[in-house]
Order: sequence, then structure tokens, then C-alpha cells
Amino acid sequence: MNSTFVAGLTVAVAGCWALGAAAQSVPNPDRPFVAGYNATIWVDPDGCQHWVMDTGNEGFMSQRLDSRGRPVCRPVITCGTINADLLFPVDGYRLRPSVVQELRSFFTVEVAKGTTFLIRGHTDSTYTEEYNLGLSQRRADSVASVATSVGATVTTEALGEGSPIATNATVEGRRQNRRVEIVCQ
Repeated sequence: MNSTFVAGLTVAVAGCWALGAAAQSVPNPDRPFVAGYNATIWVDPDGCQHWVMDTGNEGFMSQRLDSRGRPVCRPVITCGTINADLLFPVDGYRLRPSVVQELRSFFTVEVAKGTTFLIRGHTDSTYTEEYNLGLSQRRADSVASVATSVGATVTTEALGEGSPIATNATVEGRRQNRRVEIVCQ
């Protein structure tokens, strides 16, 4: 046989083998599997799902799409928005004693329904962005501690001044922006 033919045939066979191996690395497109790592689903604050794989040093994320190529999202239901001025003293994060029992009752009823929660803390733009992120996290954590005390499954998110619902140029607008949102999942 011609050595060029044998070399070409060897390359072709090796290429077919490599393609076969690559095709086997994702046996089911609904459940990607690569190099021994299973992907998981992360749901973003808008309710959209993403495939996530974290290998320790690096990670990978890709939006999950339906058969038509559209993002797979579920509705986000905000089951409560509470003005922070009612929950906390000015520039504070410790809950006012008068609201703890009301929160506990709310979470107890929702937990009985099997609800899990995402608690989002918000601030106005009075202080620095860094300070506001910390304050919004502490406020979300305070509300979350009441939820977990009755057995709720909770995730918290600090949004600081980043998601205003009103202008920060007025006293009333800033008051509306200081809030805690409870998202039922």
C-alpha cells in the first residue's frame, strides 16, 4: 500500500474516533455532561434559567433555551414589598420589634404552602454605593433570619441603590427606594 494512503486513512480513522468521542461527551442535550462535571441550573432574579458548571478554578454559564431557542424563564412573584422605614430605624438593619411577629406569621403561612423565598434588600442613594450594598445585605439578612426561624428556605440578594423604583432626587422617592422585597418561589 502507498504510505501516503495509509497515513491519510490513519488520520481519517482518528478523526472519526475523535468525533465519536466528542459526540458522547454530551449524551443528552437537556443534561449536559462534560469531563466528569455535571451542569446545574441557576435561576436569575428575573426567573430565567441558566446552565452552570463550576470546575473550581473556572466556571461556565449559558442561558437555558427551549426548543425554539427562547430563554426558559418562570414568572417572578413578589409576594411582599415592605418599606424599610417600617422595618428598620434610619440607617439601621435591626428589625423593629413591632414587625417581627407580623413577619413570622407571614412566613409561617407561606412555608406551610411549600413556598421558598428570595429576599432582596434595597436602599436609596444617600450614601456610597459600597455602603448601600452592605446595608441592603444586612437588611435582607435580618428579614431572612425571621423566615429561617420558622423553617423557611431563603436566599438573599443585596441590590443597594441599583434598582430604584422612584427618583432619588426627592424625599418621597428616596423613601420608596428604601425597601425589602420578598419574592415567593
